[in-house]
Amino acid sequence: MPAARSRRFVAALALAAACVAPATASPLEYLPVGDPLEAELRVLDLYAPAPEPGRLLLPHADAHPVRFADLMGTAAAVPVRGARAITVARIERALARDATATFPPADVRGATPRLFQRAYPDNGRVEVSTGLEGRGLFTDAAGADRTRWADGSGVHLRGTAQTDRWTAHAHLWVGELRDVTSYSDALVANSNVALTTEDSWLSYDGGAAWDFQIGRSRWAWGPGEEGSLLLSRTAAPLSGMMLHLRIAPLRADAFVFNATTRPGRGEQLAAHRLEWQPADGVRLGLAEAARYHASGWMGLYVSGVVPYSVVQRLLDQDAGGATDTLRNNVLISADAAVRIADGSRAYGEIVIDDLHLRTGSVPNRLGFQLGWDGTGDVRGTRVTWNAEYTRLSRFVYTSSYGRDYTAQGMPIGFPIGPDAGRFRARVGWDPDADWQLTAIATRTVRGESGLDVPFVAGSPVPPAFEYAGTRETTRTLEGALRYWPATGVDVALSAGREWVEDAGHVAGASRADWRGSLSVRLVR
Repeated sequence: MPAARSRRFVAALALAAACVAPATASPLEYLPVGDPLEAELRVLDLYAPAPEPGRLLLPHADAHPVRFADLMGTAAAVPVRGARAITVARIERALARDATATFPPADVRGATPRLFQRAYPDNGRVEVSTGLEGRGLFTDAAGADRTRWADGSGVHLRGTAQTDRWTAHAHLWVGELRDVTSYSDALVANSNVALTTEDSWLSYDGGAAWDFQIGRSRWAWGPGEEGSLLLSRTAAPLSGMMLHLRIAPLRADAFVFNATTRPGRGEQLAAHRLEWQPADGVRLGLAEAARYHASGWMGLYVSGVVPYSVVQRLLDQDAGGATDTLRNNVLISADAAVRIADGSRAYGEIVIDDLHLRTGSVPNRLGFQLGWDGTGDVRGTRVTWNAEYTRLSRFVYTSSYGRDYTAQGMPIGFPIGPDAGRFRARVGWDPDADWQLTAIATRTVRGESGLDVPFVAGSPVPPAFEYAGTRETTRTLEGALRYWPATGVDVALSAGREWVEDAGHVAGASRADWRGSLSVRLVR
């Protein structure tokens, strides 16, 4: 592109960002799960020592969302060179608008202001942000919509009000919500245009020791890049409550999460997690989740201080005997991430839904994930990569007594569901902080034992990791170009090809389709 045309293109995007836009947050606001900045925090954790010691912090890397305040140290910004400078620049420009007396602003390019932002005495703060955000999807697959808007495409409005330690945040959007007429009214007749939210909440800041959040949002635990096994960023948004405790002397964080998965039907979710950093570059996590039935959240589940298998026994004791109504579905996960060298980290997670070592009458229901993150400097540019393999056995996340581990028909854990495995590889090249080129390849194998096939007591017990029936194998290759010059401008174009063998679990059936997307975020 000639220099004059390039300058006009950048100027046009900058003008658009000045007219429309979404905000990140006040220091006490949470970085939404799935925000592009999460990828930069992931890269930040690969460096030893940190590019800016005492400046950019990451107390818990594998439990999201994270508060902006928890990322801010007290040290002044220092010059950083090479690939690390790209990571630091993107994080600094997101934090620049929330610089405080203890977190002095850095001199960074691309830190766009919000539409309205005012600070008042006694920790008062009001912020308003608007934006145009959307993603257009394209495919030539037979029987599919050739072009359509992704959910969330439309006009976005964010508002945040803080008084003392309380923060209220609402993120509303008017736009595409696929199949909204199946459960509600659309704003425009014969369309999927709706007014909704996926990230609105009330929080309280207890200082460095704890914080509390209640509302509707996404939560994610575990080191996986695409998703994790117990509480995944790929799950549907949930209406819930999260309590976070920081145990600074032990470099540990505790989390207790409660949510309702099917309102009106008494289907509840409780989860708790301990994340520990015993040494620099080593992060360990242990978590447990329970799906249970009750008219509302129950005290022992909400507190999170008792193992959930014990909770069911106590409730049965109170009820005078075991009942199917009180029966819960408990899953346990453990994860570890270790920086094996500067710029390289290995990680893994295991989830146990059922484990029977003394009897063969019930199948073991397990899942595991192994991955490798890396980053390197190539003549001042940044290269990043990730390789990740995830395998889920038959019947994991399912339940024959109504306690399936799902919300809105999707797994609360990893998105491919049971009886499936996926290998995913990604490589990215960032010539500077404005541009990014990414390539992603995946191979997914699915058996015929999905979420709708729970194990029924008395049935023959199959090998846990043997695929059921005819396997369906899907291979994808996708490339993406992204332009992200400022907090309020983010444009990405992607295109890819998908090949499916034994499609629909029919031997010999195959198909190959093109697909692509154009994503735009113009925020202020």
